[in-house]
Amino acid sequence: MNNKRILVIALLAFIAFEAVCQVRGARRRHYRAFHEGTTLVVKHGKPMSNFNERMKEEMERFWTVTPYEFITFEEFQRIRTSDEYSFIILAEIQQRDIPHIFKFMNFVLGDEERHFNRMPDLGSVPLAYRDSEEETYLYKLGAFVRFMNNYAAESGGSDHLGLTRFLNVRDSRVKEYELWLLEDELAPQIRTVEEIQKYYPYPVKIVTREDIQEAIAQQRDDIAFLHKLGPARTVEEGGCWKFIITTEGEVLYSNDHQVQRLEPDALLISDLKRMAR
Repeated sequence: MNNKRILVIALLAFIAFEAVCQVRGARRRHYRAFHEGTTLVVKHGKPMSNFNERMKEEMERFWTVTPYEFITFEEFQRIRTSDEYSFIILAEIQQRDIPHIFKFMNFVLGDEERHFNRMPDLGSVPLAYRDSEEETYLYKLGAFVRFMNNYAAESGGSDHLGLTRFLNVRDSRVKEYELWLLEDELAPQIRTVEEIQKYYPYPVKIVTREDIQEAIAQQRDDIAFLHKLGPARTVEEGGCWKFIITTEGEVLYSNDHQVQRLEPDALLISDLKRMAR
């Protein structure tokens, strides 16, 4: 996947801690330490969460680059200063110049400084607004793990994804994939295939979250789907970030807009027109 635009994604954690994050990108020496160590997935601490079970399934299915184990948040706090370990952990992050707090999937190397935002970032990505239900992203975890495994194996050959970076991607290859979309993530005017194809006359299908999860597990290389981060009903206003990605996490399209009455928290007609160019 060298020289490809990609969705850099990682995984996750305890009842997430908060930080104002300025990413410290990992260098080649950090990736060398990563390859020689063990990856530790920090378990989510909420008893009703399905996250840990899903992560165990996806790590077993896709993770090959290092040995891995699952640990508690307390264990993470004790050993986070050692670069013999990399950590996949869910954190609640407020990026600079953005007022809202987001769930980020963070993939970092242990570091003696102890400050989370100084730990070398091996590949992290915004996952959802902080108060979003986990059902909005659990079905995509396999793509995230698959990407992280591939990205780390290549020692970070591409840029990190941030809410204020990696926007305005428009890869013409998006039209070569069958585009799978969820009805509830589409603007009201484009919630059927017929309405969509007025603006985007290429293969498209309205599917369920279960359909996407199964396609990721099957490593389907002929489909792409929407990874959307939006405020929904969790905040009164905010940005909507939209990424069309493959099942291995490559970004084929990205854009954002501020949510308002005529531009809801959804993929818009303007996105379809832009992809169709």
